[in-house]
Amino acid sequence: MISGRFLDQSLKFDWLFILLTAALMCCGVTLVYSATVAEDISVLDMFWFKQIVYFVFGSVFAVALVFVRIDWLKRAALPLYCISLILLCVVLFIAGDVVKGAGRWIDLGIFKLQPSEFAKIAYLLTISYWLSKHPVSLFKMKTFVVPLMLFVVPFALVLKQPDLSTALVFIAVTMVGFFFAGLTLTDMFLIVSPVLSVLFSHSQAIGFEVLWGLLICVVVFALVRRRLPKVLTGIILLANILAGYTSSMAWNMLEPHQQKRVNTFLDPMSDPLGDGYQVLQSLTAIGSGGLTGKGFGNGTQTNLAFLPEEHTDFIFSVLGEQFGFAGCAFVLCLYALFLWRATSICKQSSDPFVTLMVMGASTIFLFHILVNIAMTIGLMPVTGLPLPFLSYGGSFALTCMVLVGFLLCLRYQARRR
Repeated sequence: MISGRFLDQSLKFDWLFILLTAALMCCGVTLVYSATVAEDISVLDMFWFKQIVYFVFGSVFAVALVFVRIDWLKRAALPLYCISLILLCVVLFIAGDVVKGAGRWIDLGIFKLQPSEFAKIAYLLTISYWLSKHPVSLFKMKTFVVPLMLFVVPFALVLKQPDLSTALVFIAVTMVGFFFAGLTLTDMFLIVSPVLSVLFSHSQAIGFEVLWGLLICVVVFALVRRRLPKVLTGIILLANILAGYTSSMAWNMLEPHQQKRVNTFLDPMSDPLGDGYQVLQSLTAIGSGGLTGKGFGNGTQTNLAFLPEEHTDFIFSVLGEQFGFAGCAFVLCLYALFLWRATSICKQSSDPFVTLMVMGASTIFLFHILVNIAMTIGLMPVTGLPLPFLSYGGSFALTCMVLVGFLLCLRYQARRR
């Protein structure tokens, strides 16, 4: 009788999702080990050993979250959001570690806490809970007041650190939340169009800018026919016009190191021994791996320390050099299956909160994956976004495991109903 009940409960767990998570964690520890094993330090201080400890503690949190009721998650959203804002304010004044001009950590002695990682979780809970109760619509602009207030405060505090890459994660979660809370793809296009106008205004092709302006006009005209408020229509057109003319102002608002990253992205060879060094070494490492790689622990760029930040930001380069295209493809397949299994939770519940939580958590993972890999192969400027489960980092490893715990919880609770 007891064994039958235990079997029935165990079937409610998503064992495939758990297996995929474990496989990614094993890949991460293996890569961190191969990238740092040559360092002459004690085992307890080695990055790969610390990463195992972080994953163990994170797994404990994930298992505990499985049995938390969804109603409790909703109740905890606002208190956790307030705590995250307090921590983000604290880190601005007593940052325990400053790296490349950014203070993002609070030194707790045995552990360095990165409040922006905790803020991702708290914001995801809060925005999901609010949007599940209050759908948004461009025809009712007042529906955006509270969500935008919830977004702006943590976004501004993270941007102040400065940590642009993490701040962009909040934008991604917000946009996905808006989409699943009632906006259409056309609505989403209009919201992001001013940002795109800033980017496209730097284009040297005048014809391209004209085509972009015509596209915006066509979309806005189509929405006018849907009886979009005239005031909102005017605001959107004005925002795009101003965005194009104030692009230089937006450029000047970037920190000097952020401007260098953009310039290096456009032309890495402009400073091959300076800001372009990381990208060039990363491309060299991945390209030298070929089809099957040089073998575990045999990476030249890694072992000879040519590749900077090899165990954190550029861990994908280590993967490409040592395991080649086959290893990269294998890890990408694991990520694809992981995200597919995560998003499939939405089919098991009609609760909007569950859908928003699942898609928001999946967005955080996907955003990190796309930006990190694009950075290592030169398709995006160098950022500080780590690769989920693979990159070394205590706060980020715990964040990933907490998000996994949420996803397991939502699937388990949905199956119990």
